[in-house]
Amino acid sequence: MPMIQQRMIDIPGYRVLRPLGRGGMATVYLAIQESVDREVALKVMSPTLLADPTYGERFLREARIAAKLHHPHVVGIHDVGRQGDYFYIAMEYVAGGPVLHEDGKPRDVPFTLRVVREIAKALAYANSKGFVHRDVKPDNILLREDGSAALTDFGIARANDSATRMTRTGAVVGTPHYMSPEQARGRGLDGRSDLYSLGIVMYELLAGRVPYHAEDSLAVGIMHITQPVPQLPAEYKALQPVLDLLLAKEPEDRFQDGSAVAAAIEGLERRLERGELRELLRGRAASTPTMVLPAAAVAAAAAPAEARQRAEPVIGRIDVSVNEPPRRSRVDMPRARPRRLGPWIFSGAVVLLMAVGAFALWRNQDKLRALLPRTELNDILARAEGALAAGRLTGTAGDSAGELFQSAREIDPDNDIARAGLRRVGEALLAEAVAATKSGNLAVAHARLADARALLVGGIAIEQAEAALKQAEAQSTAVADLFGRAEAALAAGQLLEPGGAIELYQRMLAAERDNAPAQAGLRKAGAALAGQARDLLTQGKVDDAASRIEAIARILPNDPALPNLRAELAAGRSAAGAALDAQLKRAQELLRGGQVAGSGSDNALAQFQAVLARDPGNVRAKAGLGQVAQALILQATMALEQSDAAAAERLIRQAEQLAPGSVELTAAKNRLRDLREQVEIAASRPALTPEQQQKLAANLAAAEKAAAAGNLMLPPGSSAYDKYRAVLALDGNNAQALAGLQALPQRARDLFNIAIGERQLERARDLVDTLEQLSPGDAGLPTLRARLAEALLDEAEKRAGENRPGEARRALDAARDLSPANPRLGAVEQRLRELGRAADGGSGG
Repeated sequence: MPMIQQRMIDIPGYRVLRPLGRGGMATVYLAIQESVDREVALKVMSPTLLADPTYGERFLREARIAAKLHHPHVVGIHDVGRQGDYFYIAMEYVAGGPVLHEDGKPRDVPFTLRVVREIAKALAYANSKGFVHRDVKPDNILLREDGSAALTDFGIARANDSATRMTRTGAVVGTPHYMSPEQARGRGLDGRSDLYSLGIVMYELLAGRVPYHAEDSLAVGIMHITQPVPQLPAEYKALQPVLDLLLAKEPEDRFQDGSAVAAAIEGLERRLERGELRELLRGRAASTPTMVLPAAAVAAAAAPAEARQRAEPVIGRIDVSVNEPPRRSRVDMPRARPRRLGPWIFSGAVVLLMAVGAFALWRNQDKLRALLPRTELNDILARAEGALAAGRLTGTAGDSAGELFQSAREIDPDNDIARAGLRRVGEALLAEAVAATKSGNLAVAHARLADARALLVGGIAIEQAEAALKQAEAQSTAVADLFGRAEAALAAGQLLEPGGAIELYQRMLAAERDNAPAQAGLRKAGAALAGQARDLLTQGKVDDAASRIEAIARILPNDPALPNLRAELAAGRSAAGAALDAQLKRAQELLRGGQVAGSGSDNALAQFQAVLARDPGNVRAKAGLGQVAQALILQATMALEQSDAAAAERLIRQAEQLAPGSVELTAAKNRLRDLREQVEIAASRPALTPEQQQKLAANLAAAEKAAAAGNLMLPPGSSAYDKYRAVLALDGNNAQALAGLQALPQRARDLFNIAIGERQLERARDLVDTLEQLSPGDAGLPTLRARLAEALLDEAEKRAGENRPGEARRALDAARDLSPANPRLGAVEQRLRELGRAADGGSGG
């Protein structure tokens, strides 16, 4: 295959051997540091970073500080300097190979745990020195020849980040697949952000892929914010708790430092050494957890068997100790014999009783005389007692207890029985008055109380009864008013509102428990609520209908309509729930696809708002609006990165309507203000000098020439990419340079098609890499890789047919790197094996 010659860079003191790799901001070479004759990785930064006039000083400061990091798992920095327009860093050359398999296969568990533990320790060390890496990913994790892992690019990413943000044009800052949620939102970062990125690396090592995939960087950033923590394959379930703590969405919920991560990994490794984790990873069921018993139960279990078999006495059983003497009960004691009274005591008692009786007869002779038979009076008193017993207390027919006792007094005004009888009649009348008051029969209460007052002539009991009657009359008036208001509210359809019909009827029942009009009113209100519930179900407003049905259940728990209403509610809830679930699912799909907001209804914002219109209390839809707000803020951040202040302001206003108090929103507003200030500063810059104009024109011409020659990103400093950015360093709004940069991705695609047609496959591979640097989220990249892989497989088959196995193997490996799942790989691999066996057989013969 034709080879592309690359011009080496000249840095005094270093002999550059060959390029190791390149990116949008730097190229890395293998070089010899001549002063100490050692191999180093020489990282040369693009001259276009000088667009920020403070970049040079800041870059040197950051890199020199990073050079002070000395840790077994951090790639060491030997030298930092500048040669002309080139800033460079001489780093330890790590030659043990990539941390990811070249064929994309997952790594085994021991390897993954060791790498994560070692990088976690490196992050803990760096964080203790005040460093946040910001770009932890497999490309920045290198393997030494002894297999240990080392982290590179400390501090450099931060310096580059500051510089590239000044131009806002070209490559996207950061690596979206490994960004923490707070990094995607544009928040301030600390060491916990690096731990999130390390969690993504752990997942990729075990699963062979990153967890979140989308067509562009924005969609990937949204997924980091909104999607749940990814789940490892089932055989790795024992490792899921560690991954959950690394990939928690909020920094407060993660491991708080790398030392904690390393300790957790070491615990897993010890279990692996003991054979426990190996069984779990093979999918065997975990052993039953050991139950922790209370201390008393442990002590009882440790007691001797005979002691454990004994129990305390229970009711119905008494254990008597054999060591105690038996106690004699009272019934076992010998009884004392009672003494007999003599006849003389009995005779004395009889005499005494006779004497007492005689004195009593003499003392009450007047009363006894009144008890002697008097036919008419006794007849009236007997009839009065009968009337009192029958409850005929008053009347005008002459047969009531009150009338009869009064007739007896007219015959004998001093008759105690008649006097006492009238008092008993008054007390009975008072009792009836009190009972009538309690039952609400106030007219009867008035009449009975008047009769009782005439017989009892006042007293505390009469006064208490009168007070209770007055209170009952006032309450009756209030109840009547409540009823009128309740009926009016019911007619107006005011049922559940404060002061509505239901509340008023319930207040009536609180005052009069058995009030029949109030009970009837509640039944009518329940029927009205049932009608409202059915109307709401027809409209799909399930929650509102449910509130009406629950209100019926509260006020009329035995309402016969309740079972049917609840069945209708269940059916309506099922139908409405299915419709809402489908709409929420569509909203989430649109959100993940980056269709956040816009005109029409086919976007996440419109779908979530439609759900809330049908179900205002829907928690998932409200949470979805929060996710939309975050996505809008993320889009605004991207717009700010591209210096598009108008788009950023529009997006920020939309997000502010959904999440006015968001921390991310405040940060985006501050960045928008900063961008406007920068635009104003740029507008106030003095006009370019003739020398600057001449340099600008020369750079534009050189950029156009380099683009026409196909030198899009290489060599550093003279490529079209670097020359256009040099123009923007002089004039940040130069339309020709901006258009030129935007045209470079399409130029890379055109050159790729030419290279494929001319079978310049290595050139085509370089152009794929170039396009990936110019437009990381380009939707056409997978197609270009697949086409190149097919061409490489054709090349491999051709070289195999020419019996050139070495060239065939190189082409096959390059195709596998581009398209690991290509179905032709196996057949070409088999053909090369057969070619090798044939060669071995021929040499053996």
